[in-house]
Amino acid sequence: MHSKPLRVSVTGATGLTGSHTVRALLESGHEVRAFVRNPRKAETLFSEHGGSLELVQGDITEPASVADALHGCDGVIHCAAVVAAGRDAAAAKLLETNVSGVRNVIGTALELGIRRIVHVSSLATLFRGDGTVLSEDSEARPSEHAYGQSKTLADAYVRKLQVAGHPIQIVYPAAIIGPDDPGLSESMMALRAFVEDFIPITSGGMQFVDARDLGVAHCRMVESDPGPARYLAAGTFLRWSEVASEIEQAISRRPRAIPFPAPLLRGAGRLLDLVRRVIPVRLPLTAEAAAYITRWDAVPNSAAFEEMGVHFRDVSETMTDSIHWLKKAGYLA
Repeated sequence: MHSKPLRVSVTGATGLTGSHTVRALLESGHEVRAFVRNPRKAETLFSEHGGSLELVQGDITEPASVADALHGCDGVIHCAAVVAAGRDAAAAKLLETNVSGVRNVIGTALELGIRRIVHVSSLATLFRGDGTVLSEDSEARPSEHAYGQSKTLADAYVRKLQVAGHPIQIVYPAAIIGPDDPGLSESMMALRAFVEDFIPITSGGMQFVDARDLGVAHCRMVESDPGPARYLAAGTFLRWSEVASEIEQAISRRPRAIPFPAPLLRGAGRLLDLVRRVIPVRLPLTAEAAAYITRWDAVPNSAAFEEMGVHFRDVSETMTDSIHWLKKAGYLA
């Protein structure tokens, strides 16, 4: 582990994952350069946090602004991405941000000689849905859907650089939830829907990781000795009946739970995809999301995190804190 303060650039710093990563770095005494599109939003978000924080405005799809954000840094943590497994999103926008953005950030970091590079991928890139136990060595799988395709293409680019010997670390988180979400991320919108609308009781389940723990994990990764590595930040797997129980504990009432045969749910996802071509649909369900919902199997956390001093908190704490924050922020009645 690196004991001296580092200057670390964080992309996506005003998102749920990026903001908690910034906080973890500042709390560990590092200098942070937050790469953001909206400096005013960032100033408000981090106004109460001490430490050395610099804001750089730009966009990860613009090579010149990426170079400005990374120049003079010891490390970079690439958190920025469009996450859209559960709602409609333009394929071109997904590819531009999740693929071109990764090429700009990681490629520029290597050109500048930065040796502490963390790329935040997604467990969705490794998803199989056939009972295979995933590990750090699991290969990314092709996807039929835009989000999965974008993340898989980005992952393939970074893995190719790893094979060439470049010191890039990849982390694969599951559904990321937690309090203090600056923009209501995809997983937090899904959690809100589970509380307000219904929870599908079907096969499979969902895996949750706390954004606060993930931020600490990113900090420990960038502090570690540079070298190619992969980590699974899976958090805790819950079957859908267990999700309902955790929410009941957090809100002191039983959420609406509706039994759904898996084939029916996957069919509904495909149908909603067709409907979205004509009219907006609030329900966060697509064919891609339905596949994850009904076919997800438990994934273990990488043992290396324990060695780094990263401990994933109890899912009950995460769920309760996340729901209470949703209510406090006005997203729940």
